[in-house]
Amino acid sequence: MRLDEKGFQNDVVRLDLLEEGDRARLEVSGAVQSMWDWLPVMPTGTNFHAYFDFMLAMKKQGSIIPFSITRQSDDAFAGVIAYLDVSRTHRRVGIGYVWHPPEMRGTVVPVATQMAMIGRAFGARMRRIEFPIAADNERAIRALERLGARQEGVLRRYMRLADGSWSDLAVLSLVDAEIRAAIDLLKDRVAEMQLA
Repeated sequence: MRLDEKGFQNDVVRLDLLEEGDRARLEVSGAVQSMWDWLPVMPTGTNFHAYFDFMLAMKKQGSIIPFSITRQSDDAFAGVIAYLDVSRTHRRVGIGYVWHPPEMRGTVVPVATQMAMIGRAFGARMRRIEFPIAADNERAIRALERLGARQEGVLRRYMRLADGSWSDLAVLSLVDAEIRAAIDLLKDRVAEMQLA
């Protein structure tokens, strides 16, 4: 299995490789405003179009594998997510650039999205999955720790954000058996949330 293979979905979400046609869907979604809370400065500027252009350029270079997320039940745009820093030699990959519209947060959509991403990485024989997160994004860090991810450290003053401030970067990871355990936990959570 390849990380960018087509047919990437589960009962809740479908993930498609990010394309130019997704620009308008993301721009009008509620996800854009939340992006500015954690968005690093891009070499091409600090506006939405600079961010989107940068994502497409990095995809073309093979530096990231970005996806648009669609909720299966109503075909609604549900955000974006990406694989980062793929190393097939060392069987490791990062997951980041995660943005969901406000109305999708706290629903089954983010849980099912993580389940899909972690599951595909495991299916592609990755033995380490990293999650680089702004250190003050406590909500995201707590969510990953509930999955069993361990925080390995904090890189101080790692990136400048779009608002001009500097942010530390927390690095969390799942390795080996922790990955399988996280997938099982996510499957259980998705099933519970769908029944609720």
